[in-house]
Amino acid sequence: MSDDEADLDLLALLRESLGLDFQDCGSTAELSVLNDAEYIYDNSVDVAIDYGGTKAAAATIWASMQKKGCSRQTWSEHDLHPKAKDESTVDFIFTMDLLNFCFWPEGPSETGYAVDYRGERWTGYWSLVAALQRALDEGIEMTSMFSINRP
Repeated sequence: MSDDEADLDLLALLRESLGLDFQDCGSTAELSVLNDAEYIYDNSVDVAIDYGGTKAAAATIWASMQKKGCSRQTWSEHDLHPKAKDESTVDFIFTMDLLNFCFWPEGPSETGYAVDYRGERWTGYWSLVAALQRALDEGIEMTSMFSINRP
């Protein structure tokens, strides 16, 4: 297989993990993010994607999700994750993913950034989620692109 060909096994794994079944709709959905990623891949000088590493990372993540019982269905069961299945949750996830890299502690999580929220102290990834939830509870629309864009 060349680097220009899609890995059908990897795509099937991704679709399975996300609960997507494109066989039912009769055609593959076109996503602009995939077109944009392909453009970057094809035209970039300073960026390279390691095929073997990508496949290994996907398999490791999938195995960990299976071991821990993580899925789209169980994600919202955590106290801090949004419960709604609407645009506000998509906005929350998007904002959280944009900021998430900032909250990985360099040392033990006890010495890193922490947020007190609802009577508990949250660290690491959960500190970000708690901070976002606390802001929303206080009426600060941290996850809305319209409020973030305001001066």
